[in-house]
Amino acid sequence: MSDEPAALETSPPLVGAEPFFGWRVLIATFMAQFISASVTFAPFGVFVVPLVSDFDTTRGKLSNALSIGFLLMGLLGPWVGTLLDRGHARRAMTAGLVVCGGGLIAMSFAQELWLLGAIYCGCVCAGTAFYGMNPSMWMATQWFDHKRGLALGITVAGATFGSMITPPLAAWLIETSGWRDALWILGAGALVLGIPAFAIYAIAHPDEVGQRPLTEPAAEDAPSSSGTAPAAFEMEPVETGTLLRDVRLWLIAVGFAFVFTSPIVMMAWLVPFAEDLGITLQDAAYFFSASAPFSILSKIVFGWLSDRMPPRIAIWTVAGVNGACWALLLIDPGYTAFLMIGALYGIGIGAAGPLHAVTIARCFGPMAFGRAAGLGGLAGLPLIAATPAIAGYLFDQTASYHTVFQLEVALMVVGGLLLSIPRIPKA
Repeated sequence: MSDEPAALETSPPLVGAEPFFGWRVLIATFMAQFISASVTFAPFGVFVVPLVSDFDTTRGKLSNALSIGFLLMGLLGPWVGTLLDRGHARRAMTAGLVVCGGGLIAMSFAQELWLLGAIYCGCVCAGTAFYGMNPSMWMATQWFDHKRGLALGITVAGATFGSMITPPLAAWLIETSGWRDALWILGAGALVLGIPAFAIYAIAHPDEVGQRPLTEPAAEDAPSSSGTAPAAFEMEPVETGTLLRDVRLWLIAVGFAFVFTSPIVMMAWLVPFAEDLGITLQDAAYFFSASAPFSILSKIVFGWLSDRMPPRIAIWTVAGVNGACWALLLIDPGYTAFLMIGALYGIGIGAAGPLHAVTIARCFGPMAFGRAAGLGGLAGLPLIAATPAIAGYLFDQTASYHTVFQLEVALMVVGGLLLSIPRIPKA
């Protein structure tokens, strides 16, 4: 079967009489990011202490669930990318959401730790692979050529809202009702919020509603007499074999994998670290609330800037700010400094999401975005999957977070160096 997306077999995008629908599509992409962050990784650290207590286990062992979950998501990435490039976005995203939300509800009834972990990895994480980060960013790239960075910034801002709201909410639910009720409420909430948004606004490609991707105003005002799409969308589709031979794919994938270990480890270990400093569970969760406004601003502003600034400057800004956050945590900060580090973390990790998507779209084009992101996710999988387990092992061996934080500083430097090697086209 051909790897070319089904959208290429239809007529070129048309100039519709209706207002541009792409801005409404961002409701679905924003909600996908919001839900995926809210129920999969952002609240993970809040559940660590009660699960350790109830199941008589260790923090290191619990972190293995993150590693296995990321492993499974990465393995599913190429398949998900192919489904997206063939135009099955809405069905894939809706099915993934149902599996994820249902999995959270099922976790609330689990009586054994192994079953809890199996449902988390096999349902929650696997389901998220079909509607979360890559599918939502894929959809945004299909609708936007002009203002693509801004659209991607708005999309990934959903994850920041999820990271801001869910940890303190989950902490409150755990303290008032217990962790089982907290999981049930998160799962039901995901289904109630996500299914209507996907059903109404998850339109995979402008062709489906008789429109075309947003281009420069001059191109939209003066379409060619033949009725074809603008030149930016007449590029030859990139075959999967060509992607596999492109060294840029692997450098981008592994480089960003190093950078994206930062939020993974932060979400799993930041709250327990703060509690060891004497900060309460509820106050520790406010680290992510402090980071959220700056992350939202960073995503939107940096998304807009990513269409204009040199790629290497953008890359080193992201890697440098994230590395600085980990270095500052090594001083065992007080609560005020703790929240200030949260704000800085928001700036650094907020910029990483749109930069990653813009880089893939620039190098491989929107029609190959799904496969490039999926294959790239598979390439970075060993590192992303191993990092939570390595962090857990280091903590169990040393009873200190400092070695983990030092490891993250090194990973940010290596990631920045790798991402500086490939030639990334300018906007």
